[in-house]
Amino acid sequence: MTALPVAHAGHWLVNLLYVLPVVVVVAMLGWQSWRDRRADASEGDERHEGV
Repeated sequence: MTALPVAHAGHWLVNLLYVLPVVVVVAMLGWQSWRDRRADASEGDERHEGV
């Protein structure tokens, strides 16, 4: 007697449906962090120019 699979094995595209939102959120957080650091750096440069 052979054992039947308990769950659907899935296709690579099904895995993409789970991975893609995670990648998008991580990319957006990284981009926002980069923008914040760039804004802080330019803000610091402007403060020192007026001295």
